[in-house]
Amino acid sequence: MKTSVVATILSLGLLPAMASADEPPKPPPIWSGKAEASYVATSGNSDSKTAGAAGEVLYAPGVWNFKASFAYIRSEADDVETAKSVRGLLRAARNLSPRLEIYGQGTYFEDQFAGIDHQWAAEAGAAYQFLSGDPHSLKVQTGFGYMTEKRLLPGVSPGPEITETRDFATARVGLEYKWKFSKTGELSDEAFYLADLSNSDDWRYGNKISLGAGMTTVLSVKLSYAWITLNDPVPGKKKTDTITSAALVAKF
Repeated sequence: MKTSVVATILSLGLLPAMASADEPPKPPPIWSGKAEASYVATSGNSDSKTAGAAGEVLYAPGVWNFKASFAYIRSEADDVETAKSVRGLLRAARNLSPRLEIYGQGTYFEDQFAGIDHQWAAEAGAAYQFLSGDPHSLKVQTGFGYMTEKRLLPGVSPGPEITETRDFATARVGLEYKWKFSKTGELSDEAFYLADLSNSDDWRYGNKISLGAGMTTVLSVKLSYAWITLNDPVPGKKKTDTITSAALVAKF
């Protein structure tokens, strides 16, 4: 009698675990995205303000997936704008296997304080997922495209604006790495190298390292450091720009 009672209690205790083991994993959501905002202000000997906003929306109904993203940064010192940049991306990709995909994308970029009035680019290529899942994931992609870039050249002021337009074919290699080192903590690194196929000196390199920590299932904080190198900069401008930011991120 005692043996049967113990067996009954044990079986009841194991039922939730058995039920959860039998439940199939939930499919990833068709729609997902995130939005982030950052703001830094100082006062005293000098007044400065830096505001940033970024967003991303993903739509994955099946073998195709689509992505739209933007990023905006504006800095002001003593009521004078000192830096501003805008970046946008539209991307469509199709899975050929669990690890391999092909993609096409278009990008827009402007950074007038680096001498880039605006830049348009289109690209097509392939990406391969070397590592997937937790704790590490690694994706490498390569593509070919075409870019048109309008540059603001230094001139005598006041006077007519002096510009230069460059149109050229491109080749790009990109890397995306993520390390989920805890339940709520993640380190990511995104890097790219882009070559101007008509001018070997005009190459570009960018890298962004981010550290995120979740506060709730929706909100997290993120620290990031990014740098972009333009090996053939606009005359009078530096080759490398860096951005350090702390942001509040909301996922949906």
